[in-house]
Formats: sequence, C-alpha cells, structure tokens
Amino acid sequence: MSRRGELHRRLVHLDLHRHSLRLMGQKLAAGPALSSTDSSSLLYERALRFGKDCSDALRLVGERLNSEDIDACESTVSRVDLAVKRASQAREHTVFAANIWRVIAAVEQFLESIAAKYDYTTLAESPALGGLPVAGIESAPVGPGFGRYGEVVAAELQIGKPVPFPKLRSMRRWRLRRMLRPGLLLGVIIVLAFAVVAIAAPILAPPDGDDPYTMPRASYRIQPQPPGPGHPLGTTERSFDVFHGLVWGTHIAFRIGLSVTIGRALIGVIVGVVAGYYGGWLDAAIMRITDAFLAFPVVPATLVMLAFFSPRGLGRFAAASGVDSIIILSLILFGWMQYARLVRGNVLLERSKQYVEAATTLGARGVHIMWRHILPNVPQGLFVLIASDIGAMVVLAAMFTFLGLSGRTGLADWGWMLNIGRNWIIGTPSNAFQYWYVYLPPIAAIVLFSAGWNLIGDGLRDALDPRVR
Repeated sequence: MSRRGELHRRLVHLDLHRHSLRLMGQKLAAGPALSSTDSSSLLYERALRFGKDCSDALRLVGERLNSEDIDACESTVSRVDLAVKRASQAREHTVFAANIWRVIAAVEQFLESIAAKYDYTTLAESPALGGLPVAGIESAPVGPGFGRYGEVVAAELQIGKPVPFPKLRSMRRWRLRRMLRPGLLLGVIIVLAFAVVAIAAPILAPPDGDDPYTMPRASYRIQPQPPGPGHPLGTTERSFDVFHGLVWGTHIAFRIGLSVTIGRALIGVIVGVVAGYYGGWLDAAIMRITDAFLAFPVVPATLVMLAFFSPRGLGRFAAASGVDSIIILSLILFGWMQYARLVRGNVLLERSKQYVEAATTLGARGVHIMWRHILPNVPQGLFVLIASDIGAMVVLAAMFTFLGLSGRTGLADWGWMLNIGRNWIIGTPSNAFQYWYVYLPPIAAIVLFSAGWNLIGDGLRDALDPRVR
C-alpha cells in the first residue's frame, strides 16, 4: 500500500473514532443518563475510551503527514490528551461532557484543516449520508438510534453483523493446510465410517422383530460360537449375534454422545453468556452455583441419581422412562459447567471491545447485543470441547451399562456386550484367545469411536487457534 493510501486508511480510522465519540457526546449533552443501562460510570467509561482511541489514532496519522503538518497534529494530540485527562478527573456530569466535546472539536478542526490537502472526504461529507449535516448538541436525539447519521456510522463500523463463516475461496492457505492435518482427517474418516454404519444398519443387520435394538438369538446355548454363516462375528453367551449388536450399537452411541453433549453445550452457553455480559452480582451468583455443581463428580452424582430414581424408587414412572434416560439426564446436569466457564471467559473478552460499546451507544438492548453480536464471536474452544466430549460420553455410558446399572438383556449396546462377554476373556488352556470375537469387537468399537472424536477435537484446536501456525 502506498504512503497516501496508508494515510487515508488511518484518517478513516480517526474519523470513525470521532463519529463514535460524537454519538456518545450527544447522549452526554442530553443530560444525565435516564435508563439503568446507561447509568453510573459505564457511560463515562465508554466516552473516555473513545477519547483515548482518538488520541491514539491521531498519533498514527502523524507518522504519515508531511513535515509542515506534523506540528498541527502534535498540537491536536496535546489538546485531546489534556481534554481526556480533565474529563477523567471531572466529578460532575456537565464538566465531563464539556471536556468530551473539546476532544470532538479538536479532532474535527484537525480533519477540516488537512482533508482537502490530502484529498480525503470526511464521513460527514460522504455521499452515503446524502449531504445530511451532523446533528448538533441541541437537537441530538437520545435513544435507540440517531437517524441516517447513526445508520451510516453503524454500517461503517459493521455493527449489527455477526462474523460471517469464512468461505473456502477466501480462506488463507495456511489455515486450509491446517484443516488438512493428518490427525483431523483420520478422525473425520473414523467418525464418518461409524455414521455410514449407523445409516446403513437396517441393510447391514436387518432387525429380527419390531425392536431393532434387541440382538437376535440363534439358540439358548451357553458357550459362544465362532464366526460362521449367518453370524459374521459369531455369537455371545446365550447365542446373541455379535455383528447385530455392533452395528446397531452405533445408533445408541451417536444418540447418547450427541444428546448429552448438545444438552451440556446449550445450558453452558446460555449460562456463560448471561454471566459474562451482565457481570456484577449476577455473575458472582451464577459462578458460585457453577462451582457448587463442580463439587460433585459426574460418576458419583450419576450413581446417586440412579439410586434415587431407580424403578424401585419411582415405580411405574421409572419403569416406563427407563434407567437410560436417568443416565443421560445426569450426565447433562453435572457436565455443563466447563462449557459455562469457557463461554463466560470469551464473553468477558469480547464485552470490552469497541463494537460492543458502539452498539450500546447506538441504543441496542442488552439481549440483542448478547445474541446478535457477542454470541457469534465467542465460539473459541467451544467446538473443540464438544468434539472431545462426545467420545467421552459414550465411554461413560458404556461403563454404566457394563456394570449392569442400565440397559436390559439382549440390548444392542457395546457396554452390555462387554458385560456378557467378560466371563469369556480367558479361553481354554490350549487357546487363551479362543473367544476373541466376544469382547474384541465392542472394545475396538468403543476405542475407535472415542479416538475419532478426540482426533477431531485436537485437530480443530490446532486449526482454529490463531497462535498456532
């Protein structure tokens, strides 16, 4: 970029700060804040930040000016710094507002003095405004908007537009290369393979009856049978088909992993956004509740839930709903806290940025700012946590089924298959691995399913982290 082009870019930067500060000054000139959202020191803090931004932008402009204009820029910087300092020390609303308008006047005079010399068209003279003059102090509107002037400033600052999802054409090569990392690709291939098996389950293993999640029986023989015609992976104790349980177990794995993780993420995102944006006593109360839930480890808490809401305790209700629903509910209720803490930290970081302050200055409501502006910009680490959590939830659910705390006889679940095959891990003295087909397929399915999601999580972390190149 040429020297003149770089100077124009910095002048635009200064002009936008000046316009943002003028909008804030119009609110201050209308008198003390009337609504609770604009009360206390929040309004003054934003105005001071805009004033300091003008000072910093002026210094950047001075680096590109000709020698005869540098003195005028340094003089303006001194005037702006003095006005900002006096505003920060002011105790009364009127004195504070007067010093903020001194900053605005100094920057406007500077822009007017050099705009024509460097062929720069200020935003007030921009055709986008249609020649509409900037509102004065007396007629400055206060509230949700500032007319056409406010709309143009909002458009220039890109207020009201969430961060768009990057298209493949505009994606940088280094980011595309990181998305093609071997670990991430291997994880995607593994998960897609399980998804294909789940979709094609009715074709691969047609259900024998109305319930596809019940493993068909060939007989009532106690000893497992090796792979053969009709049973590609053999049968378990009491002749349950291993291949059928392995195929339809992918349905249960996806159902448990996705439902638990999505439930955790929804609760955590809502709690984290509300706590991080509003702050104060509400943030403190929500975080103490979060810490209280963190005090209960998920496995003991689930065992307590199973003991309390077991069929013996709830009778017909629990028998109809099933213990599996209790496990899913317990894993959600005692696992949303890490999502809430992650999102809250991201919201605290975004809340202090200029686009949030500018949207607040233009009169946007808190709920609108939270869900329209902040939420699209705080997914850092969220998708990584979700991907890693799906595999972990399947392992936990399989553990409860293996221990006999959930499920039923003949359920096409990997944990139950391990439960029924645990007595056959050691084969005969002549062949220790004689019954490998009873326990190795479900073990391999659990390990691969969990490893696939973990590889996706690690790959996304490396691909989305801007600090890793």
